[in-house]
Amino acid sequence: MTDNLDKPAEEYGTFHLTTILIRRARELMDGAPTLTETDSSDPVKAAFDELASGDLDITGDVETEED
Repeated sequence: MTDNLDKPAEEYGTFHLTTILIRRARELMDGAPTLTETDSSDPVKAAFDELASGDLDITGDVETEED
């Protein structure tokens, strides 16, 4: 991917956002602290809360594993 710092969140593809959320949920399951206050103990809900609050960085590159 290229530098996407000026790209609004609405222009990111579903695959990109899903991958970011899955990666973040896994980090939370492994014990990472939340980036925003949330009342949920569910890591997927917490990742969505972080995305909604704007605290989750979605501009980074998404690396996928090839078979």
